Amino acid sequence: MQKRNSLVIVIVFVLSASCLTAQNTGYMGKRVLFNMGAEFSPAWKRPVCDVNFKNKYLRFNCILSPSIEGIISQRGTVGVVYHYLSTKYNNPLPEEESYWEDEDGYGYYGETKYEVRDLTAHGFGVFYKLNIIKAPIGPYLKFQFDGFFFKCPTQEDRSVMMTDKLFGVKVEFGNDFLLFNRLRLSTGFSLGMPFGGFKALGHENEFFDIFNDIIGYNEQPYEYARSRILGAYWLGFTVNIGFLAF
Repeated sequence: MQKRNSLVIVIVFVLSASCLTAQNTGYMGKRVLFNMGAEFSPAWKRPVCDVNFKNKYLRFNCILSPSIEGIISQRGTVGVVYHYLSTKYNNPLPEEESYWEDEDGYGYYGETKYEVRDLTAHGFGVFYKLNIIKAPIGPYLKFQFDGFFFKCPTQEDRSVMMTDKLFGVKVEFGNDFLLFNRLRLSTGFSLGMPFGGFKALGHENEFFDIFNDIIGYNEQPYEYARSRILGAYWLGFTVNIGFLAF
């Protein structure tokens, strides 16, 4: 409920700012756009929604991002966006799952085992978009702040779920094409920097398992979920369809 209220406040703020600062701006008297966007990034070494999909070079992450955008100056717009990511990730099993004893009764921990778990993340973002020529058409540069919220297993009991979050900032370069003075098509490339998710990168790799055993370093389960979101967020190709409403 708190997240929902915060999102409503942000939407009201953006629309109010648009009305107050856009008295002499807009495109043909219209200042508000409703958008539906999607961001794609490669997932060649990570599980996606269909774990049986064999061709790794055709596996992609997809973040769906509807948004509301308001024109506030001759070249600038601001907006709020909702994010939805549904995928899978490799989650480490408890140490006892890899424990074994030899014929003399000595115990050892073998290679870390992983299970494929579902990961669903909901999020929000706020952005400022600068069109090089005139809003809302032409080349643009967009700056965005995002937050993702998700559930993952706890360290103590993999059947018990905990709630976690991951924030990040993103820069996007692209171009807006306006059709029929109403319909806008946008394409671009984005680079994102999450504030976390780096600790578990590559730990499904045998080298990292050996390294972790040497220094006794064991990541919390939520770090693996965070790294999965990082993989979907840091680099992307974006496609956006918008409608200039009023």
